[in-house]
Amino acid sequence: IRRHLWSHTSLDGDAPEYTGRGRELLIGFLFALAILLPIYLAYFLVGIEAERYKAFASLPLVLFFYLFGQFAIYRARRYRLTRTVWRGVRFWMDGSGWAYAMRAAGWTLLTGLTLGAVLPWREAALERYKMWHCHYGDLQGSFDGPGSELFKRGWKLWLAALSPVIVWLALFVMNAGHRLSTAQSRLFGLVILIWLIAMPFIYGYFKAIEWRWWISGIRFGEVSFESDLASNGLYGLYWKVICWYCLLYTS
Repeated sequence: IRRHLWSHTSLDGDAPEYTGRGRELLIGFLFALAILLPIYLAYFLVGIEAERYKAFASLPLVLFFYLFGQFAIYRARRYRLTRTVWRGVRFWMDGSGWAYAMRAAGWTLLTGLTLGAVLPWREAALERYKMWHCHYGDLQGSFDGPGSELFKRGWKLWLAALSPVIVWLALFVMNAGHRLSTAQSRLFGLVILIWLIAMPFIYGYFKAIEWRWWISGIRFGEVSFESDLASNGLYGLYWKVICWYCLLYTS
């Protein structure tokens, strides 16, 4: 699949070459299993031995899986770059996957505490780390997309995504902490319904903005990139995914 995609991608009139092999991906998959299976087995045995310890074991297990997932994301990009050649020159990547995973964990915690407000700065910081360790031959990569620019483009979408929380807080304050009335509960239910219908559009619009911001921030030496993806360019894609999931779970 990657060879097909790479060969049908044109960059200044030339297509890159993908040199990866299925055997390498299989070895990487088996390596991941060798790490994950003993850990999951230990968690399972703890649950059998003492149910009350299982709850305490869940947090470190989830944390490890998150860190390992971020490590895998970094290593996957590193693998794809080292297997990509353009005009006879190979891309390559160094840096630590675990250092990236720890950065991702810290930024994710901060993002959760701020209800997503610092997400643009998280994306910018993580992309800077990845691009700083990316190279094309002797050209070092960099990322010049400030988080403030992404926030400026998407803050209205952030408020729209938080609209149920904002409405609930407003009603809570109006009632001085008492239970919502029947009319207020119906209003809140209507807000939730509208929010569910609107979320695929909100998310698709945000991803299009994020994509253009990300592309425009990539640098290799003096080379920069631009994207003309339309703001509504991903709507159809996300609705197709939703429809496929609905068909899958209803069949």
